[in-house]
Amino acid sequence: LQQKFLSRLAGSRFRELNEELYTTTSTSALERFQQNPTLFEQYHEGFRTQVKSWPTNPVDVIYKWIISYYHQSWKVAEEANGNGNDNGNALEHRKLRIADFGCGDAKLGEKLLAFRPNSNTNSKKKKKKKKESGKGSNTNTKCPFKVHSFDLVANGNKLITPCDMSDVPLKNNSIDIGVFVLALMGTNIADFIREAHRVLTPSGVLKIAEVRSRFESTIILDDGHANAGFNMSATTKKQQNKNNKKQQQPYVAKKQVDDTILNNFLDVMEELGFQCIKRDRQNKMFIVLEFNKTGKRPSKHASFTAKPCIYKRR
Repeated sequence: LQQKFLSRLAGSRFRELNEELYTTTSTSALERFQQNPTLFEQYHEGFRTQVKSWPTNPVDVIYKWIISYYHQSWKVAEEANGNGNDNGNALEHRKLRIADFGCGDAKLGEKLLAFRPNSNTNSKKKKKKKKESGKGSNTNTKCPFKVHSFDLVANGNKLITPCDMSDVPLKNNSIDIGVFVLALMGTNIADFIREAHRVLTPSGVLKIAEVRSRFESTIILDDGHANAGFNMSATTKKQQNKNNKKQQQPYVAKKQVDDTILNNFLDVMEELGFQCIKRDRQNKMFIVLEFNKTGKRPSKHASFTAKPCIYKRR
């Protein structure tokens, strides 16, 4: 009973902090969390509990994409280098530089820094060669990533640099991949995007994974005509069900996704110098967006605030 009470109390605290993060500026959130770092741990403890109930963790999706992107880049660079061997010279001195904005407990950075190119891809031939040479490693076993993980508080985590997401300690054009995983929180989202634009190289990629409900609404379709779910009265629906039961065809309302908010966001992204090149809706919980820089200077006046993500009481 005590455990249940503590669990409910923690859940209530998480929802309170979550709402606060969505409805204040990043500057206010930074000040609040740095004054009381335990709030950071309380929030992320609640967040980890929420993620456990999801069929897929968006951090894992972004991690797999980065690994795939790395392998593609490696092949291209290796071909350009013209060496055609496995010694990794093409990218040995050029790590893929990643900035994780709003990294939470830095799980993405932790996984990327533990990655080794040959750890799971060695063929039998390579293993035999390694055994014969008596060497336990080669030049390709170094981590190919340089990861910068940012959040409001580090809480002793050496991977995290505490800061405001609208003002990160990186040089201009110094990052290859920028990442926001469920991190577009606050009323000044456009400031985060402007900062990502500043630190990304001209050919850099920006990946955003967000809860779908923040960008999408559901429209109920009645007999092929779109409505917002209130045009059909309760009496009409009841009669419709009654008629369908006679025909042994229960009434099933058709749904359609309304992308109005998402399209507004993409328009703002264009004002901020980014073009969306891919939308991934394979997961029912969140959407993954991929952007390239357009070469356009970000607007100083563009702004955007998505719907807050309010977690249900359990």
